[in-house]
Amino acid sequence: MKKLRHEWTRLSTTGQRQLSNLEISRKKVLGQIQTMRRDVNKAFDNLEAELDKLISTREQQVLTDAEKIEDGINLVQTMLNDIQEGRDKRELTAFISFKKCEEILTQAKSAVYTMEMFNDMQLDFQPYTGLLDFVSTLTKVGQVSCTGGPASALHGPEHIFVKKSETKYDVYQGSGRRLGLSEIKSILDMCVLPTGETIFLLNNNSLTSINYKYTVITSHDLETTDSEYTHAMCYVENDKVVVAWGGNNKSTLQYIRVKNGAFRNTDAHQLDHDCSSMVIHGGRLFVLSSESTLFFYPAIGSHGKVLRNLNVTGNGPVWSSRIAVSPWGSKIFVFQSPSHTITTLNLDGTVHDKFLYPEVPTAFHVSPAGHVFVGCANGAVLQTSRDGTRTLATIVKHMQTRVYHPITFNSTYRDIPVRCLCYNIKTGDLVVGYEGSQQIHVIKLE
Repeated sequence: MKKLRHEWTRLSTTGQRQLSNLEISRKKVLGQIQTMRRDVNKAFDNLEAELDKLISTREQQVLTDAEKIEDGINLVQTMLNDIQEGRDKRELTAFISFKKCEEILTQAKSAVYTMEMFNDMQLDFQPYTGLLDFVSTLTKVGQVSCTGGPASALHGPEHIFVKKSETKYDVYQGSGRRLGLSEIKSILDMCVLPTGETIFLLNNNSLTSINYKYTVITSHDLETTDSEYTHAMCYVENDKVVVAWGGNNKSTLQYIRVKNGAFRNTDAHQLDHDCSSMVIHGGRLFVLSSESTLFFYPAIGSHGKVLRNLNVTGNGPVWSSRIAVSPWGSKIFVFQSPSHTITTLNLDGTVHDKFLYPEVPTAFHVSPAGHVFVGCANGAVLQTSRDGTRTLATIVKHMQTRVYHPITFNSTYRDIPVRCLCYNIKTGDLVVGYEGSQQIHVIKLE
């Protein structure tokens, strides 16, 4: 009862914080809408000002012409009166005045004729047809969406998935570290943001971002040295991810903000050990070293401690030892390829359960609803029970590639291990990356 009350208090506090964040984002969206409205209104205001300018120009022209004609008539009349009344007795001066009158009268008649020939003016409006065509296709001028919260694509934790379709996409981008002739372009790790945007860590020390339609948005080269190599990446919160790289048994954790298709480095701190896998949950950082030592950091950037040494024996690739945390944050999953085991730990590091896999696990992912997906060395993708001790479904049976032998001119098939995988709650897809491949396999689930 005490534990339930504590959990309820925590969720209630989280709910209040989410409401506060929702109000902040509402004000931000409202500001964007108002700015958009002002920009549109400004364009139409400029059009109305242009209309008023046309009317004012013509009005001024009519008044100016009328004043010129009236002034000319008055001047001629005054000069004629002077001539008729004999005010100027000199014949030459009178002749000049008479000629001047004729000139002014000619100009006045010409102005009157021009005004008579001036057609009635009417205004016409020719809208930009491209704008009208575009507007006619719109059902609305924008869309307000809410990321996070319950997702329609997110099934309940007891749901067993079935593969509906599978599509491949090439995501290898960025310059990064120049690969050697013997190196193969490969995806090291991946994670999905609440917006549905997927971030990939590539083996040339760079990141690539794709949208929920699996189109590449942008790439980002990491600030590593020639002797440093990237190892792992995980989602932090909102629009932030963290990447681990290093060498000589040390690691750098670089936090990166991903917003509107742009990457921006934020905080960074050093670890006194290497990192083969990591996960952040509720601000707490869990790091698994290549020697299968699990480290715990109560807050980002704080001092850590050894939570447990799992003492793995056997041979296997370092990267195939991974960790994950249950969505509710009460259990830590550690799976290790050399021993074929998935170990479930409590937050204090004590072992809750251990399961020996018949397959060789090489990748592991827990969805936000608690679905557990396991990738295997033979390329198979499994869905297991929430504690990882029982296989519920085989989503992908195996993955193979043809290998040619230039001497014998024969070919054989070999299995391709799953390197990383993650569930996209925005689309309901399972994204899978295979070892030595620059392509992802997007598996539509139902």
